[in-house]
Amino acid sequence: MPDAPGTVVEVATGLCRVALDGRVLTCAVRGALSSVDTGFTNVVAVGDRVRVSHDGADQGVIEEVLPRRSLLARPDPFYSHQQQVLVANLDQLLVVASWRQPDLWAELIDRYLIAAQRMGIEPIVCVNKIDLAEDPAAARAELAPYRDLGVNVLFTSAATSEGLTRLRQLLLGRVTALVGLSGVGKSSLLQAVQPGLALRTGDVSEHSGQGRHTTTQVTLLPLALGGYVVDTPGIREFGLSGLTRADLAQFYPDLRPFAAHCRFANCSHTHEPEFAVKAAVADGQLSPMRYHSYACIYESLP
Repeated sequence: MPDAPGTVVEVATGLCRVALDGRVLTCAVRGALSSVDTGFTNVVAVGDRVRVSHDGADQGVIEEVLPRRSLLARPDPFYSHQQQVLVANLDQLLVVASWRQPDLWAELIDRYLIAAQRMGIEPIVCVNKIDLAEDPAAARAELAPYRDLGVNVLFTSAATSEGLTRLRQLLLGRVTALVGLSGVGKSSLLQAVQPGLALRTGDVSEHSGQGRHTTTQVTLLPLALGGYVVDTPGIREFGLSGLTRADLAQFYPDLRPFAAHCRFANCSHTHEPEFAVKAAVADGQLSPMRYHSYACIYESLP
């Protein structure tokens, strides 16, 4: 009979590591378990609660995957019509960007915020490397639109320890996935929060200005202060599977009040004449950064 539920802490090809009763088992996945007709390409993901059978040694078999309360997924890189579950049973998504090296990329932040909203996960925006800001006050003003939407916004520096106390408070007792471009300092932040975490860090490529990939797999890591963190691979493009252009505006609550006054009922808010959203940007009522992200994401959607 399967034991009490354990938690998947790492997934590799054909095998998983499951934390159960104070130890970690290496487990195969029962052949009868299948991802067919689920819309996902993987049966088991990090964070899954599973029932395992084993013979008392440190090996076992995953017999059942329990229902997920939330998940973070992306279009599978090989089967674009399906999704790959990155992490299951999350409480919050820590969207890590850097102010410089690489420069802040608001479109990717917005993609993650949309994904969090669609998947029922609380988002937090963390702007790291704030010590590199030429004008810290201007940097904070740039991110004000997110605070106005009720999103927690942190400014941190692994180099100077700025913002780390608040970050620890937000991680306490929660299951948190860190997402963002490679090179923004996700792993360095986690090591600053808890020295000794088994993470690898990488520098920004001088040639491209973007980060080299240093985290090659998704791993659930326990924090001494309580809670778990998941350091995900740096994702340069985060897809929004199933989202259409017609649906995008509902994920921009700061744009919607102006959209209601556009001349055309089916206005895309990108190119039509006399649309109120463009006027709101020109008048300073709507963030140019947020609007630019909207337009870029709109063009990428079907």
